Amino acid sequence: MRRVLALLLALVLLLGTGAAARAGASPASGVAYEIFVGSFADSDGDGVGDLRGIEEKLDYLSSLGVDMLWLTPIHPSPSYHHYDVTDYYAVAPEFGTLADFDSLTAACEERGIAVILDLVVNHTSSEHPWFLEACAALSKGEDDPLTGWYNFTEGEGAHDVPGAPGWFYEGRFGYHMPDLNLDNENVRAEIANVIAFWQGHGVSGFRLDATTSYYTGAPGQNAEFVRFVCETARAADPDSYVVGECWADAQTILSLYGSGIDSLFNFPAADVDGLLVQATLNARGAAAARRLAEWNESLRAVSPESQDAPFLTNHDIARARGMLRSDDGFMKAAAMLYLLLPGRPFVYYGEELGMSGSGRDENKRLPMLWSAADASLNCAPPADADQKQRLKAGVAEQEEDEESLLNWYRRLIALRALAPELACGEMATLDAGNDALCAFTVGDGTTVVVLANLSQGEPASVDLPALGLGSAALLGCAGVTEEEFLESGVLPPVSCAVLRLE
Repeated sequence: MRRVLALLLALVLLLGTGAAARAGASPASGVAYEIFVGSFADSDGDGVGDLRGIEEKLDYLSSLGVDMLWLTPIHPSPSYHHYDVTDYYAVAPEFGTLADFDSLTAACEERGIAVILDLVVNHTSSEHPWFLEACAALSKGEDDPLTGWYNFTEGEGAHDVPGAPGWFYEGRFGYHMPDLNLDNENVRAEIANVIAFWQGHGVSGFRLDATTSYYTGAPGQNAEFVRFVCETARAADPDSYVVGECWADAQTILSLYGSGIDSLFNFPAADVDGLLVQATLNARGAAAARRLAEWNESLRAVSPESQDAPFLTNHDIARARGMLRSDDGFMKAAAMLYLLLPGRPFVYYGEELGMSGSGRDENKRLPMLWSAADASLNCAPPADADQKQRLKAGVAEQEEDEESLLNWYRRLIALRALAPELACGEMATLDAGNDALCAFTVGDGTTVVVLANLSQGEPASVDLPALGLGSAALLGCAGVTEEEFLESGVLPPVSCAVLRLE
């Protein structure tokens, strides 16, 4: 994988974008793909997605065009979501073995696909041996170094320590997820060991869970801990990519970029009230471009080498299908918008199909729909899901339809791959005189031009010479042929063009 990233970095530098000046930042202009492991692909027929299942679907993922996989937690855990870990050095039996993981990362490397793991270190499971030993020591009144690994207090606190009256512990996400004491040097040393262990098994980076909860209400301390994680990862692998979950307002996200992290998910742009969905539903492409350019400027002012991480939804957010009124036109326009933004876009598994799911979390994590006609090809749903998949066309069906959402995603991702400048660079808006047209440039030398018509019913005329783009080379289009666009200068509803200006 490092060889692949090095080649991409050389290409970006050859094109003169100035992207990824620090070795640790991902230079690729590609797209990442989030996999909720237990719901993606089942290789052994037990109904649970697993690592071998993911490996068996790598041809599909390669055809989609993604170059990075984010796997939700793969470690042993008492919960179906695995965000409460009992062993950071193991693979959950239902997902496979460490050998399966090694096989997956090797197969991904052959295809030029990086793998990043969810690093959940704000808390452990209450069933983790560390916590059980610490509680036992408190109940016996014994000294044990592990009592310093968690935030225990005497007299008052959030949760009672089992068997130790008068003792309490912090657990921001519930009694079953006790918070680690991240100031403890032994805890930090253990986290460093965990990072090194998985790097030794082919991991190219990490997604940091719950970064605002490391030190609740203390953004400076959160940033310091994120910096520790990033520096630890890069010490062993300078190309390591770290992206963080900071589910907060823009100012909090910007403050965390001061840690030097590669990316943070752009939550203000995501979800039903976010910029991406609202711009799509209201065909406000020009306004979206202005706001996104302002965000790009703010981010670059804090951390010039970092990349934005735009996304529509993830495993904690209702599926985009419902937000976009189950309308193919809206889903295609939203995809066109976020997949062509500067940074590294993240696609939630099944988003490329238009999968449904809302309400309780389990519904947002329904099985990947490999086939609507043959349910045996799909995983079983999480036990407490109370919705069924509403989508009537899975991968098998959509691959046969040239106009399907799946094939639209493939075209957009392939188009993005022609413009590595989109990985990192200054974004500036273009005034094309059309409210529905999202028009902007990205670049620090060679400049890429993105023109995207978000209107569902009206074409958009683009006067390239008037925009100073008369000499720009057309890289490609989606929703219109290159010949039609060059001849007419018109983008039909829900179509886009990408150009390069030397």
